[in-house]
Amino acid sequence: MKTVEKLTQLRKLMEENHFSAYIVPTDDFHSSEYVGDHFKAREYMSGFTGSAGTLVILPDQAALWTDGRYFLQADRQLQDSTIELMRSGQPDVLKIEEYLRDHLPDQAVIGFDGRTVTKRFVETIREKTDEKQISFDGSKDLVGVVWTDRPPLSKEPVWELDVEYAGKSRADKIREVRARMQEEKADQLLVTALDQIAWLFNLRGGDIAYTPVFLSYLLLTKEQITLFAHAEIFPEPLLRKLTKEGVTIRPYEEIEQAVSSMPVGTKVWLDGGAVNYRLTQRV
Repeated sequence: MKTVEKLTQLRKLMEENHFSAYIVPTDDFHSSEYVGDHFKAREYMSGFTGSAGTLVILPDQAALWTDGRYFLQADRQLQDSTIELMRSGQPDVLKIEEYLRDHLPDQAVIGFDGRTVTKRFVETIREKTDEKQISFDGSKDLVGVVWTDRPPLSKEPVWELDVEYAGKSRADKIREVRARMQEEKADQLLVTALDQIAWLFNLRGGDIAYTPVFLSYLLLTKEQITLFAHAEIFPEPLLRKLTKEGVTIRPYEEIEQAVSSMPVGTKVWLDGGAVNYRLTQRV
């Protein structure tokens, strides 16, 4: 399909869901700088292949924001797409939140896949559009409906980095993190950044090109270490080793359920600027 056809299909879905705008960022579920093929929704919808950019789709227009590294490339790739290029940081170029404020009616609903948008991003828009009583719906992955041949989630094998190169053992790092949790009086630590998980566990993977990380989430308590990842990416000897060290592997997709089922009053330590909107809604 051409970009115009994809936009037409997505706008039909927007109408069905009563969305006045739909946002498609570059991010994966972990706010990664670079993403795997499954997460290239903005690239698929716009045709722009740069590593940074956000697409905003309205019923009768669309715009894409990117930075100065990609102005020439985006201008070329967006030709005949009907998508307006917004050169971020240039004089008189509206920011995303300003554009939405100026183009949306009162009580409009903004949709997005809440796994790919951070709470901080949503709050920035909310602050700028507050007088219009805008609401947000992060429950729908509309691009996933349009993108019928979307690549599956990557499940590349994980391997262990020897302590000689990592500097500290897994156990030592986890012990130090738990000490900090105690200082902060945190019951649970939620980690979604892939590079942080790879560092903490001395593990490396290949789910993002040129970035040795693997798709995962971590929930850490005083007694438990739970890693949410695809079990098949761990070689059997490594899986046995992790289990012996007290690490429980749960399916990658179960993170939202785990967060939602935390007891009332649980104090969760997290990075609000990096954790995605859907997870923060469940804490």
